[in-house]
Amino acid sequence: MVFAQAIGAVIASVVEYGFDISASRETSRQRNEPERLSALISGVLGAKVLLAVLCIGGALFSRPFTHHVAPSLALFWASTIWGVCQGINMLWFFQGLERMRLASALEIGGKVLATLSIFLLVHKPDDGWKVMAAQCVGCVVAHGVTVVLAYREVGFQWPTPSSVWNALRLGGAMFLFRAVQGLSGSVNGLILGSVAPVAALGEYAGAERITRVFQQGMWPVNQALYPKLTLQTQNDPNAAIKTVRLSLLLLGGLGLGFGLALFLGAPLLVHLALGPAFKNSVPVLRVFSLWIPLIAFSTVMIFQLLLPNHLDRQFNFVNVTAALLGIVATLLLAPRYKALGVAWSAVAVQLYTLLAFSLVAWRAGLNPFARVTDVSGRSEPEALVLTEEKTRDGI
Repeated sequence: MVFAQAIGAVIASVVEYGFDISASRETSRQRNEPERLSALISGVLGAKVLLAVLCIGGALFSRPFTHHVAPSLALFWASTIWGVCQGINMLWFFQGLERMRLASALEIGGKVLATLSIFLLVHKPDDGWKVMAAQCVGCVVAHGVTVVLAYREVGFQWPTPSSVWNALRLGGAMFLFRAVQGLSGSVNGLILGSVAPVAALGEYAGAERITRVFQQGMWPVNQALYPKLTLQTQNDPNAAIKTVRLSLLLLGGLGLGFGLALFLGAPLLVHLALGPAFKNSVPVLRVFSLWIPLIAFSTVMIFQLLLPNHLDRQFNFVNVTAALLGIVATLLLAPRYKALGVAWSAVAVQLYTLLAFSLVAWRAGLNPFARVTDVSGRSEPEALVLTEEKTRDGI
């Protein structure tokens, strides 16, 4: 199931196309223009439908090459459809409007529905496809309702070739990021499942799932601050830098706390969440405890410094090189060290990413701990004196 889900995750990355970043940023800028928002929604959804058709075609082509690891046809197609459903969502729209409460409640409700369905329907190994099918149903319910709510607010428009093309151009830069991010997460599982026993993939995936729970605990802060910082960067750069500074301290501290909790509580967490058969996941989870604080700081750098300031090109360069580094490290470490080696690969790549992002921000003059300056580069006291002098001179 983990191997098939990795295929679905690749499809989800393609269908989503980075619109959760690019379209959210555009929504924040156009929030007071319903007609333009309606055109944006229709273009994005039209583009996602087109990408979904291409992904389903790709799944049909790739099926013969995955049969030896994921022989269940039902599981393969359930994962494929889940990937499409996961990619078609409207959270980006409500994030851009800074009105995430209802959309988040629907998203959580869909996942709760899927989880309850798993407990009710899954009882033996052959029921693995039902896990993905239940998640499909949860996605369809949650995302279908958000699409209706969004169109009720701004009015319905049919997608046109030009609106779809504009949407694809809008999301192009961020698609590279999301594709690299999705592939990096999926490639680890795909490579490990191909070169090591299936049990090793289970040990790795179990530890990674527990780690993702802690990671998701920090994500709402970034979702809330991303559209706000996009506006602040345009209208009040000083306030934006102060917000980033506080966010680094808050999320960085939270990441360090979560990492420590993972390291110390790894045996108990594995026993409770996975069971005694997964005792080999304990050292893997302890390695991932180092990944948590690194991802906390990196996420702040991405969504609160680099993207609001449109450093997309430098940002994508770092992501592409990180992905290549991750693939090479995984290919070297997975055959010999199995799950533990892949976990160390993930930590090494995340450390490289954080250092590279920090260098990009420093070269762009975006140091959140430097003295706050005005747009001309003067410190706040200097800017205040200059303003007073201009006032006296009648400028």
